[in-house]
Amino acid sequence: MITAAIVLAYALARFLELPQRVVATTLFGSALGFELSGPFLMLVFSAALISAGSEMIIRAHPLFAGQPARRTLIHWILPGATALVMGSALNHAASTPLWWLGLAFSVVALVVVLIAEYMVVNPQDPRREAAALALTTLAYLLALILFILLRRLGARAAISATLGGGMAAALTLRLFALKFAPLWRSGLYAAIVGLICAEAIWALNYLAISTIGGALLTMLPFYIGEGVAEHHLLGRLTRRIWIEYGAVGALVLVLALV
Repeated sequence: MITAAIVLAYALARFLELPQRVVATTLFGSALGFELSGPFLMLVFSAALISAGSEMIIRAHPLFAGQPARRTLIHWILPGATALVMGSALNHAASTPLWWLGLAFSVVALVVVLIAEYMVVNPQDPRREAAALALTTLAYLLALILFILLRRLGARAAISATLGGGMAAALTLRLFALKFAPLWRSGLYAAIVGLICAEAIWALNYLAISTIGGALLTMLPFYIGEGVAEHHLLGRLTRRIWIEYGAVGALVLVLALV
């Protein structure tokens, strides 16, 4: 039901016309602004709806029956990010069969993220490992789609870097939590990864590089930063891990430049 409501919002965003309002300000002497439009409001509504739905579903888990004060905010991150990123991608896609394919993928992604978030609540659930893998894969995919969108939109560096860095930090924090990393330390490391990604987006914004190349270069600090920090938090950062991430990073760098 939650997914159906969100997909309906995605479809309405293609046709709904609401009065637009431009919000403008100045940052470091440069004019900044964005439009409050129908599609934007639908995105905010979708993210709020799936976050509320995730809260309802997680609270229905048996482990929460005797712990009403237990926090569930960490379970909002991936559902909310999925609704925002997939909705943004659909809003900027042409009305072609590709849009319908994207809509179908969004349905699958939204259902998977809600079911997987429910499964990972119980550390003893035999399905938890598969669910955590699905959430990890989805997080990396969302980050890549987001970085591609930010490159294609060509927004000011202050806006794209803020949005990209904030999303990267939130996704990193969720990935840390999936591996049972200490939450009180995870926040600092997630903020550092987000800051590095924001700096990369800001610098790449001034380079003449393709959309895919720029997105892959932004994925490098996200993938390496999240992976290395995660193993460090868990006390498993070995020479083999450094070599593994160094090799993958070098390969992605070559692909991005080519």
